[in-house]
Amino acid sequence: MDRLESLRVFCQVVELNSFSRAAEQLEMSNATITNHIAALERHFGVRLLNRTTRKISLTDDGHSCYQRAQRLLGDMSELEDGLQGRRVTPQGILRVDVPTVIARIYLAPALARFSAMYPELSIRLNVGDRMVDMVEGRGDVWIRIGELKDSSMVARRIYQTRNLCCASPAFLAQHGTPQTPQELQDFRCLAFIHPNSGQNVPWTFRKGKQELSWAPPGNIAINHAETLIHAAASGAGIVQLLTLSLNPQIRDGLLAPVLADWSTPGPPVSVVYHQSHQLSAKVRVFVDFVTELFAAID
Repeated sequence: MDRLESLRVFCQVVELNSFSRAAEQLEMSNATITNHIAALERHFGVRLLNRTTRKISLTDDGHSCYQRAQRLLGDMSELEDGLQGRRVTPQGILRVDVPTVIARIYLAPALARFSAMYPELSIRLNVGDRMVDMVEGRGDVWIRIGELKDSSMVARRIYQTRNLCCASPAFLAQHGTPQTPQELQDFRCLAFIHPNSGQNVPWTFRKGKQELSWAPPGNIAINHAETLIHAAASGAGIVQLLTLSLNPQIRDGLLAPVLADWSTPGPPVSVVYHQSHQLSAKVRVFVDFVTELFAAID
């Protein structure tokens, strides 16, 4: 049995956390998938996977094998692409896991253009804010907001968010515009309630060496960012959220930045994928596409 093919099967089983899902994606029978894993375990003389009726997990040897197999398969993809002049047409199914705010504001409006560019590629988009395990979860590409800890994955930062205060032009025309964070106490502010702690999220400010943190009194406090933005755009008060969420309303003139020179860095946005997938045509074109998509954000 082709050991390189068996390693590819093994990595797919690990990444999809399922024999049956791997069989479906690789268009093989379940028995063939099982035979590939068994052949590898016989060859190496170790158990690679712990299997129960409900889940599979990597043994210590299996984890080591998976990491090295990823690099080996990545090198093979690089060799093939180099010799073929990268003429491989992206095709098949691409599974992408993406947070709701990014899917709604950025990715969904761009899908028609991406699909027209790569008509042989089918996208399966999983939208949600529950953090799916990227090593054992099912997927090819993940878009994540925040710092990443999993060193076994390849991550490319595509956008740096900022914490920014905004209000509607009508609100500012009626009440004026604060010139310093200290002046915010004289304005009606809209607080964001953290979904886990239930507390109002503090606002942060930085200008030069000055750093401030301020807890908005929250005459109005909401635990849903999109609702909070609609309230601010309707003239309810000043809000501080990530530029990732505020960009469309700023672009359309519904919100105007306040204290922009005091804005602070927020979490980065990254596109993440398995090392073994890093040079596959379908992953490469999608990663390049979303990188360009976020580079165009003002």
